[in-house]
Amino acid sequence: MEEVRELKEVLERVEGKLIAAGKIYAAINFAFWLLVMAIYYVVIGLTELPGWANGLYWGSAVVVAIFFIGKVWGRFVKLYRAVEKGGEIGRAWILPIVASWMIGSVIGWGIIPRTSMAVNETARLAVGFLTFIGISLLGQWLVLTGGHWREREMIPSFLLPLLAVPIAWKMENGAIVWAGFVVTVGFTATVLLYLYSAFRAIER
Repeated sequence: MEEVRELKEVLERVEGKLIAAGKIYAAINFAFWLLVMAIYYVVIGLTELPGWANGLYWGSAVVVAIFFIGKVWGRFVKLYRAVEKGGEIGRAWILPIVASWMIGSVIGWGIIPRTSMAVNETARLAVGFLTFIGISLLGQWLVLTGGHWREREMIPSFLLPLLAVPIAWKMENGAIVWAGFVVTVGFTATVLLYLYSAFRAIER
C-alpha cells in the first residue's frame, strides 16, 4: 500500500508539472501579443503609420508569432510525449480556431468599419478592434473547452473587450487608444491568472 501511495504521489506531481507547462505556454502566447501591442503603440505615438505599414507590422507579427510560439509549443509537445510515454496531442482544434479568428477579422475589420455605426470613424475602428479580439478569443475559448467551464484564465481576454464595445461606441475622442488599453488589461489579467494556475499546479 505504501508503494502504491508513493507512486500515486509521483504521478500527481508529474501531472501537475505538465498542467503547469500548459498554463505557462498559454501565458507566453498572450504575453507575446502584449509585447506586440505595446511596441505598436510606442511606434504610432512617434509617427502616424500609413495603411500599408500597419498591414506590414501586424503581418510580420503574425509570422514571428508562428515561429516563436510554434517553438514553445514544440517544447511543450516534447514534454507531453515524455510524460505520457509517446502520447500525442490532437490537432482537431487548429482549424476551428483559425476559423474563429477569420470570423472575428471579417466582422471586426471588414464589416464594422464600413458601417455608419458609432459616433465617428475612430469609434468605429475601436469597436471593430474590440469586436475582433472579443469574438475571435471567445470562439477560441469555446473550441478549446468544448463549452465547458475550463480555461477560466482566458475569460478576461475576451470578456473585457466585449464589455467595452458599448462604451467605445459613444467615445468621440481617443476611442482606439482606449480600446488598446482595454485589450491590454484583459490580456494582462489572463497572463497573471495563467501563471497563478501554473504555480498552483506545481504545488499539487
